[in-house]
Amino acid sequence: MKGSSMWLSRRQVRWLIVLLALLPLLPAIVAMRLAIDNALRERDEAIAEETRIYRDQLIYLVTRTSLNARPEADGALLFSQLQRIFGEEATVQLLDPSSENVWAHGRTPSGDAISMVIQEGVYTGWTVLLDRVVDLPEYIREAKVNAWARASAWACGVALVAALVWFAVHRGLQVDDLRSDLLTTVSHEMKTPLASMRILLETLADDQDGMIHLDDAKRRDYLDLTLQENRRLTRLAEDFLTFARLERGELKLRHVVCDLDGIIDQVLTELAPAIEAAGANVSHGPTDRRVWGDPEAITSIVRNLVENALKYGIGADGVSEIHLSTLPSSMPDHTLLVVADHGPGIAPAHQRAIFRRFFRIDDRLSNSGSGVGLGLAICRHFAKTMKGRIDWEPNPGGGSRFVVRLRSAESRPSRTNLTETPEPALT
Repeated sequence: MKGSSMWLSRRQVRWLIVLLALLPLLPAIVAMRLAIDNALRERDEAIAEETRIYRDQLIYLVTRTSLNARPEADGALLFSQLQRIFGEEATVQLLDPSSENVWAHGRTPSGDAISMVIQEGVYTGWTVLLDRVVDLPEYIREAKVNAWARASAWACGVALVAALVWFAVHRGLQVDDLRSDLLTTVSHEMKTPLASMRILLETLADDQDGMIHLDDAKRRDYLDLTLQENRRLTRLAEDFLTFARLERGELKLRHVVCDLDGIIDQVLTELAPAIEAAGANVSHGPTDRRVWGDPEAITSIVRNLVENALKYGIGADGVSEIHLSTLPSSMPDHTLLVVADHGPGIAPAHQRAIFRRFFRIDDRLSNSGSGVGLGLAICRHFAKTMKGRIDWEPNPGGGSRFVVRLRSAESRPSRTNLTETPEPALT
């Protein structure tokens, strides 16, 4: 929504969407609190009921034993009866306050243990502590854990939905930005050659009408410039069509043996006028290497890399030094195609973005501001489809170094996305 009359900024729209998506968190938090409170209340009620039942039973049994015991009876008798009555699993402690003797059985008492002081009989003043007579029901013990789990799952689900909504809105805004930038870029790229051709053709028309006079050499130069601008428009349209077909999976690349050095020589011959106009020094050391792939796709990769080097590989002395080479790879059955220049290189902020579609480095760094940022994206797509890859790395002598890894002719890659057909694949 770039350039629209929105009354909210993009950042405000993103945060508004996130807040709206997070609104369900409020009832989630309330439900979580209620579930946990219910679990705690059920636990407390169960403990209270258990305590009441066993306290009454303890009072009755201890009082009866104390009243019926002989005066010389010691604590061992009462302790053994408590163990027999409440079982080996229970925690039982008996304290004689006069001698401070303690009879104990079981684990350390919890905070919920039942404690009583005997009020009458032989054991008057003695303290009895009883715990873990029976375990709480399983559902009581699990209620709190389940409440936390359900509430956490609910909160995570709401947060995930919020994240997905935010991502969708963010991507939508990015697509809108991309569309707007694309239209602006395409309009600019088409406007410049169209305006040039119009001026050149109007000049030639005025010459034809006798309004001005051009000699044959000047007329030929104007025709060459018109043809050059027409080729520029054609290349722009071809890039868009090629990338659109790649994105839709409509391009099926051939699987043939390609003379890599021959392709490089062919591209350099085609780009000779552009190389001469840029005053670039281009060198190529042939090694007679052959690779598997589509010759048209490899040609497109080499052409894009050389054109990028012509635009962005200008050194500090104002001269472009470009070197193309084919080398063996450290990976078995692979060959490297290297295009290196001695320009300013690529800033760290741009190194991860240069292969994205429609991404362009600042035009002020280029010898020509033309292009829509599809060249390297097409190169990456072609390389990946041919079971290879393309990487950027800094040139040891300064500048950029693009390395394309392709399958050597000695190996036959899997034919996924590759078909053996004699017809040209990219036309």
